[in-house]
Amino acid sequence: MFHLLKLGPVQLSEGATNVYLKVTETGEFAPPVFALDDATGVQALLEGVDAASVSCEPALAAAAAGLGLQVDSPPLEVLSARAAIATFMAWEQRKVAGLGPDKALLFVQAATEFWEARPWSHWDDSQPFQIAVSGAFSRTYEGSVFGGEEGGEGIALYEQAGALRVLMDLQGSGKAEAAASLPAIGVTLDSRPAYAIEALAAAGRAPRLPLPLKTGPSGITVPSAVEALVLVATLRAVARLDPSRQEAVSTVVAGNEQMAVRVVAPQPRVRH
Repeated sequence: MFHLLKLGPVQLSEGATNVYLKVTETGEFAPPVFALDDATGVQALLEGVDAASVSCEPALAAAAAGLGLQVDSPPLEVLSARAAIATFMAWEQRKVAGLGPDKALLFVQAATEFWEARPWSHWDDSQPFQIAVSGAFSRTYEGSVFGGEEGGEGIALYEQAGALRVLMDLQGSGKAEAAASLPAIGVTLDSRPAYAIEALAAAGRAPRLPLPLKTGPSGITVPSAVEALVLVATLRAVARLDPSRQEAVSTVVAGNEQMAVRVVAPQPRVRH
């Protein structure tokens, strides 16, 4: 069975369009179709496919009726695939190039665990976390968890010890550019673009776009594939922490080897 779904509207440089997807029961998908209206998009997806083996999501009911197609709610695996595709597309639009759809799915899953745990309700961005990576990649970071009533949730992993104190001093003295150039990798949870947020929410995921980034003297870039996996594992480890549990380990596969990320949290702050 093929499930036909819609993403959009998606704002491109030449204007807004819709994206139409054909996804199997197991989450495998064909190249997307770009079209301005549902009838055109669905018709293009039907090329080379038996109409009896196709089901349209309810949002495409009008187009389905005109083509005599079945309408049904997609299973969670299909909705999750659309959420990963939407995340990957949003990354491309935000210049996060080099991380494929497989990494998008990992970030979506890890960001959801982080979002549901809400660690920023126990710690603030001035409290250093100890983060040790071992296995296929070995490194220590000084981490920070941020978020609150105004949004902008996420994590930052700084390469040097004492980086948070340096960061606070630079920000306090008005040296924002120098603060932003400290070597680090991180993830922010963004509320844009709308089509990605809608796809994530429909799949039962955190209604936020996980946006991986890397900072340093050369500006904002994209983490390497290994650094991306470190971020995924760190999100998951931090999600397992709470005031009664201040240490957690998360493992992730890097090629044919594993990495383990151990996170040790500071004493939680009392929130009033």
